[in-house]
Parts: sequence; structure tokens; C-alpha cells
Amino acid sequence: MAVTEIDVTAFAKRAPGMGLKDHETQIDMGRMRRYRLGRVQGQLKAKGCAAALLFDSINMRYATGSRSAQIFQLHTPYRACLVPAEGKAVLYDLGGGWGEGAEALGTIAELRDSHAFCFFLAGDRFPDLARAFAADVAAVVKRLGLGDLIAVDRMEPVGLFALVDEGLKILNGQQVMDRARMIKSADEIACMAHAIAVAESGMARMRETLRPGITEQQLWAKLHEVNIAHGGEWIEYRLLNSGGKANPWGGEAGDRIIRAGELVAFDCGMVGPFGYCADVSRTFFCHPGKPSPAQRALYRLAAEVLDHNLAMIRPGLTYRDLTDKGFRLPLQFVKNRYPQVAHGIGMGDEYPSIAYPEDWARTGYDGVVEPGMALCIEAYIGSEGGSEGVKLEQQVAVTESGYQLLSTFPLEDELLAP
Repeated sequence: MAVTEIDVTAFAKRAPGMGLKDHETQIDMGRMRRYRLGRVQGQLKAKGCAAALLFDSINMRYATGSRSAQIFQLHTPYRACLVPAEGKAVLYDLGGGWGEGAEALGTIAELRDSHAFCFFLAGDRFPDLARAFAADVAAVVKRLGLGDLIAVDRMEPVGLFALVDEGLKILNGQQVMDRARMIKSADEIACMAHAIAVAESGMARMRETLRPGITEQQLWAKLHEVNIAHGGEWIEYRLLNSGGKANPWGGEAGDRIIRAGELVAFDCGMVGPFGYCADVSRTFFCHPGKPSPAQRALYRLAAEVLDHNLAMIRPGLTYRDLTDKGFRLPLQFVKNRYPQVAHGIGMGDEYPSIAYPEDWARTGYDGVVEPGMALCIEAYIGSEGGSEGVKLEQQVAVTESGYQLLSTFPLEDELLAP
């Protein structure tokens, strides 16, 4: 990226207590990149790894600051990055101008030919190109002199087998990267606050636009429009549902026409400026008319879930405690519960995923909440067989003494009313 610093005067105050001093009005992008690279290398050293070989576009951007066609890379992996436990990274990219400027980021030592072996680019030559790539990686790892164990996040099997044939040992790289990404710097929190500010501007546009006759997709497009206009990047999912389509939760926005008197629930899942995610959920009422007692009861219960679980967030809280002592859903809402009580957030939904009690035996795992983590606290209320549902979600940064609320878009007074 050509820009190394950005003015954050308008939103730095949104992240108090996270290390941003009053006189600091800029995010130092170079400092943030150095911090993130250091986090990755700290995890590699803890695992005894010589390097991490990254194909996931978000992991590459986290470790180095380099980005190129991130969504395309997710399904056509043509670039990779080898991050050593010591020193700067090696970026494998296409020729020409594709990797131009990467070395100016301060995290990349050299550019090398990617030997892209995905079938689209390699065709039937993919085994040969995979072997060429593996040989190149093995040579670089040998040159590092840090051992033969490397962490790999996501890679096509033919490439993985070729690395093993070169004598390299493989570790789960996603574990390394998720643990590295878990603790945010003050610069990262400020970037996240900026993404949330953009998302909330889009949410305000959605609320202004909501009227009978608009389709779910037309309403959802307002969030996309604001995000792109402010330098944002993409939306992770299409979670906007109206009326009975919002129960159970999980459907995608479609061409359903929204009617007066219906609830409209959505989950931003928005990757905004600088690659950071705003994951905030709200539920609106479509006017004219007034919310029914049943709609208000659903909404108040969802808000109660948030309040209860947010009050628990502090350093030292275990994931198991949040599972066991979090808000217990009334029986009629258990079946349609959200998949998590809470989850991590950064450059997308991240580790950890904290399970409901009903799911602990199947998917639960323990850990400890730490300062510098960013979390999303989830609430979905929709009864089994019910006609509507309410989705709410708040995004927070964990501080030394508790948490700082990053999402500031207000809840709906008319739906909170008894």
C-alpha cells in the first residue's frame, strides 16, 4: 500500500483505553505491520517452526500488509508468502507489476516467481509446477537454517505432498495465525473503530431507506455502497432477513419485498477500510405502524442477552465460564439459538468461538479472555415455530479492566419499550 499513515482524528476517540494517547492523531501503518509480523514470528518460535507458508489472503495481509485480489485469491491461489521465524518475508507472486511495491512495506525481503499450480493457471501441468514451487520453498527454508518444520495454513494437496517430498515437516498454520491475530495493537483497534464507523454510516442509510415495497437486496445494497465509497472492501455474507424469513436465522438477503409492520434483521459482517471487520447486528421495524407486543418482547429479550453477557467480559474470564454462566435462553428459544455466544473479530471473524452450553460437548473448547482481544457478543431470539426473530450483536475491545464498546449504533427505543 502506498499510504503509510492515515488521519484518524475523527475516530481515535472511539477506542479509549486501548493505548492511543490524547496527542496521537494518526495510525502508524508501519508500526502496525511490524507489530503483526512480530506476533506471527512469536508464535512460530513458540512452536519451533522455521517459517509459516501462507496462502490465505487475509493471513498474508496480516503478516506483511501486502494485498492483491483478496477474494480472487481465496478460490484461485496464485500467490503465497513464506514468513520466517526471524527476518523479513518472501512473497511469491505473478510476474509483471503484480507484486510491485511490496518491498516498500518493510516486511518483505524479496519477491519470487509463484509457480502458480492451481488448475486454472496451470492446467494439467499442475503437478510439475507444484514440485517446482515446493523445491523453491525448501531451498529458502534451508537457507534460513532454522530447521525443517514449517506451518502451512491452506494449500492444495498436490503442493502439500510436494513439500513433504522435499523433506519438510508440516504443522497446522491456521492455529499459528489465529493465535497471532488474537491480540490487537492500539493501531489495529483504531482501524477497527474506523471500519465500524463506516458500517454504522451504512446502517443509518439502511434505516433511512427502509420502507414498505423495498426488497431485502435493495436495502442490503446500501451497506455495500457506503462501504465501498469509504474505501472498504467486501461483505462476508448476505445476512439480512425480514418478517418470517428471519426465523430461524441464517438465510441470505433475496428479492423478498419487505412489508409494513415487519421486523428486518441483519448482520453487517463487513470488511471495511484497511481490511478490518465491522461485525455488528441490528433489527429494525418497518414503518408505518407500531411494533406489536410480541415483537417488542423478542427485542427486549435479545437486548437482555447482550447486557448479561457483556457484563461478564473482562481479562481472566474463561471461555467455559462465559458458556456456563452466560445468559440461559428460555426453552422455546434454545433450538434456534445462534451458533456462538461470542467470537473473536479482527480482519474477519476470528478465534475464539465460544459455544452455548448445549453445544459444549460437540464443539466447545476453553481458553482465557485477554487484554487486546476484540470480541463480538451475539444474540439471536426466535422461538421454535415462531413467526419472526431478532438479531443483535455488539463489538468490543477487551481492556485491562473490562471492555470498551466499539459499536455505538443505538438500539431501537420503540422496540425496547414495554
